[in-house]
Amino acid sequence: MADQEKNGGRAVLMGALVALLVGALGTAAWLTGDALLLSRSVNEGRIVADMAETVGRWASQYGGVHARTQGASAGLPGSFLTRSVYAGTDEDAGFLQGSRSERRHDERGAMERVEAYHWKNPALIQREVADTLLASGSRAQYRLTARTVLNRNNAPNAFEIEALDALQSAFQRTGGASVQPTPSAAALPLAQPKAGQEYWKVEGGHLLYARAVVAQSSCLRCHDTPEKAPEFLRVNQQFNGGGGFGYKAGQPVGLISVKLPVATSANLLRDSVPVAAWGALAVALVAGLGVIYLGVGGRSRAQG
Repeated sequence: MADQEKNGGRAVLMGALVALLVGALGTAAWLTGDALLLSRSVNEGRIVADMAETVGRWASQYGGVHARTQGASAGLPGSFLTRSVYAGTDEDAGFLQGSRSERRHDERGAMERVEAYHWKNPALIQREVADTLLASGSRAQYRLTARTVLNRNNAPNAFEIEALDALQSAFQRTGGASVQPTPSAAALPLAQPKAGQEYWKVEGGHLLYARAVVAQSSCLRCHDTPEKAPEFLRVNQQFNGGGGFGYKAGQPVGLISVKLPVATSANLLRDSVPVAAWGALAVALVAGLGVIYLGVGGRSRAQG
């Protein structure tokens, strides 16, 4: 009787040790999976920020782009900084200036041939690409923002203010050598920030990623002081934020802010593993426990 109780205790202990081993391995796999998924999401955020920067660099090499419209009744092509209007020919110009105003039909034709070129700087182009992503329902979104903005629609949200503060503090700590993210930006060892210029956090099932935008000397043409800014920035009603000035070359002045869903191990298992597979795993677990029980029981009977 004592031997049976002793063997029964061994079976319970063996089962507990196996359960502990399986639990430890499962927990390690779970945490590692979460870390890998976060790392993948951060890399996706970096790719989106790279895309936004590439769009800006492409536009910068041309000093921006001009969007063309034709016809006096053509709609405006979104936001723009300046507009230049041209008649198609000298004859059209004559009609439009009224020198042949008695020929109304020809004058209307000339109006339909008028071409207008609307200048968009690199920042506006980047914003329009971001708006297109938003309208398309893309899972990854980005926007450009700064502490003070020309357009109120680009004002920073709570996370972006937090990121601006963190990157500005890092810039001041390093004496301007580089922009380093704060330690709180790194949630897990497998998702360490790159050396410089980024900050992130996970909130509400989404990765909120920010990359610093460092002012270049070319930015100061519009963003130095209001007095030095081009006149179109002061008279264009599209720019009503009252800010966007005070930039200094080589210092962080804004952000590329990226938002995208971040997966977890729980979500991945729920969405990827079918119900039948869960049933098979449960059967395998019961079978494993049965093998342990039979093995310990058989050994005790042999000793008896």
